[in-house]
Amino acid sequence: MSIDHKRLAPTLAAVDLDSLLTYYQKQMREEAYLYLHRRGITEDTAQTYRIGFEIGKIGFYVDQNQLGDYFEHRVIIPVRNYDGEIVDLIGRSIDNKEPKYKALYGLDQFLFNYQALEESDEVILCNGIFDVLSLTQAKVPSVCVPDNGVFKEHHLALFTGKRVYICMGNDDSGRRESVRIEALLREQGNETYIISLPETIRDINDLFVRAQNPVEAFLGLVQQSVEEAMLAPVAPDNKNSTVYLEEYMKRFRGQVASIRTGFAKLDNLLFGGFGSGLYLLAGAGAIGKSMLLKQMADHIALEETPVIYVSWDMTNFELWSRSIARILGVEPQKVLGGKVDPEQVAEANKQYGRISKMLWMLECTMNTTLDQVAASIERIALIVGKEPVIFIDHLQRIPAGEGAAALTWQQQQAAIAYTLKQWSREWDCPIIAATALELGQGNVPDRVQASADVVMIMQPGQAEVADAQAISLALTKNRNGTTGNIPLLFHNDRALFTE
Repeated sequence: MSIDHKRLAPTLAAVDLDSLLTYYQKQMREEAYLYLHRRGITEDTAQTYRIGFEIGKIGFYVDQNQLGDYFEHRVIIPVRNYDGEIVDLIGRSIDNKEPKYKALYGLDQFLFNYQALEESDEVILCNGIFDVLSLTQAKVPSVCVPDNGVFKEHHLALFTGKRVYICMGNDDSGRRESVRIEALLREQGNETYIISLPETIRDINDLFVRAQNPVEAFLGLVQQSVEEAMLAPVAPDNKNSTVYLEEYMKRFRGQVASIRTGFAKLDNLLFGGFGSGLYLLAGAGAIGKSMLLKQMADHIALEETPVIYVSWDMTNFELWSRSIARILGVEPQKVLGGKVDPEQVAEANKQYGRISKMLWMLECTMNTTLDQVAASIERIALIVGKEPVIFIDHLQRIPAGEGAAALTWQQQQAAIAYTLKQWSREWDCPIIAATALELGQGNVPDRVQASADVVMIMQPGQAEVADAQAISLALTKNRNGTTGNIPLLFHNDRALFTE
């Protein structure tokens, strides 16, 4: 699902959302109703939920009635708080123009259709607004997190004491999200069931559009989910085997999306590059961990994959200087010391602009917590509409969380590594974190690397090469592949690693 979230001008804080929605309701046209009809949504439902439409304007301006062309060619659905007040608007493009969903404010603390929680002790927790609209028409109580957010722990209290049926979409990410949410609800004490959809059906709305008797078909799936849950302790794994086969066929066809690191030999050992998981890059101080991380980050961003670089080690200016040095082919110290012709730097900065369009650098202090970083990452993911590749530089500088005073240094690092691993699972993305090796250490401590999928160790190489430093990059742990050693050269005069 493609989502866009923009922080609009401060003047929007004063916008009367109710009046604005009334304006959009008056713009409903045949093309909007035709789109809703294709999604199985009736005109009565559109009126009940006050769905509007924007036919498109030229320019961008704000008053009590309109937002220029911000929602151009989109049906517009209000999001309400628990008291029924409109707090946000979400526009869905009717011509599949990207991003498909566009939020006015991008608030993610609310659910859609709170009324269902008031009316029933049983509720369907589904993937999106159109799923809820389809189920509402069938008089089945349902809620969702609006299409600009994800289900979080602060939503849990609303489901206290309820039986919850979860259906978050019929793809890998949807199935993983269903399992994640079920774990949260079960920990709270809810009775939960995961609804599995037929193979070719994308989501609940798609089922209601395509099935001959959709209500009967859906209720049958609900009943099936209950029966399977009752058998869960003794049932064989035949149902999941289909999912496993689908995953294997993706890999057989080369359809697994791996993110290339910029180093062909490393990509080969990692089955194509970075995938979801935690990667630890370890080495002694000053061996070049940050330089290597930033080179990889720039390469990935240049290939138009979003990258977030979080540093407790260097300032954003220092990181930028290393990228500029690499573009110019000069020593980083020359850029840091202001010894390069400004016109050359300005030209290099234009080239860096192509990288920075998909790169976010978060400069942290010793007061910056992991929770604050996580909140920033989630906001950035909403902006870009997909999960980013996250670089963390570096583990030892991350401040310990509350209650960590009694932990040893290694226990703190192990706890931080475990948190990063959980991030990679929750967001389904790669996290590459640098960690320093103490004098005499040859590898990352066992309790720290226990959370890692891959451990890479940078060590001085044995070869003598003129004008370059030989580096050995050893994969000492590779959960789903083989270990190996990749010889690298670091050219300080060009700020560049090569194989």
